Amino acid sequence: MAVLVHLLLLWLLLRATVCNESSPSQCGTDEFLSETFCCQLCPAGTHLIKSCQRNHSKSECIPCELENFMDYKNREYSCFRCSHCRDDQEEVSECSQTADRKCQCKQGAYCNSENCVEKCLPCSSCPKDKVIRQCNATMDTLCDTFESNSGTPGYHHLCLSGPLTVIVVIAAVITIIAAIIAVIWCVLKRVLSSSTAPGSLNSPRVPGEEIQLSSNMLQNSHE
Repeated sequence: MAVLVHLLLLWLLLRATVCNESSPSQCGTDEFLSETFCCQLCPAGTHLIKSCQRNHSKSECIPCELENFMDYKNREYSCFRCSHCRDDQEEVSECSQTADRKCQCKQGAYCNSENCVEKCLPCSSCPKDKVIRQCNATMDTLCDTFESNSGTPGYHHLCLSGPLTVIVVIAAVITIIAAIIAVIWCVLKRVLSSSTAPGSLNSPRVPGEEIQLSSNMLQNSHE
């Protein structure tokens, strides 16, 4: 009986040890949990074939196939397909096992959106000696002046960024409101001044003046 108890305690101890070693909290940042083992992730440029059979050991990984890549440590069973450049793009760097192919617009065209999901746009042209910034793969040409097809004189472009435009609009609105308030104040001040001026019909009379006026009216009536 004592032997059975000892065997049971030994089995429980071994089970607890295995569970603790294989718990997710014990797996490292470069590992993943596979059944009861913490296995090392496959390095970039490879993908998983078979998980490890011992705790904290390497998994079985193989390199990415041709025209496939994997740019991070992983537990994936396949790599990603490499991108292909469009007809209006040119290849900047080839696809490798650890990086996707990079493309950019061909010379004379640009695309300013992230990853350039739409087609490339033709670069704008500027009058002679009026180029501020040359066109490149991600930005259009920046011109100092613009000249119409009719040959009329050019004019300067003032390009404001989003936040600057908002500030200018707010300042303009505040200026207009201040001007309106100033006009209203001047009008009210003039009206008040005219209503209290001497001789005004609406100006208040002094009590002495009212008595004098009454006396004069009585004298005129007796005469």
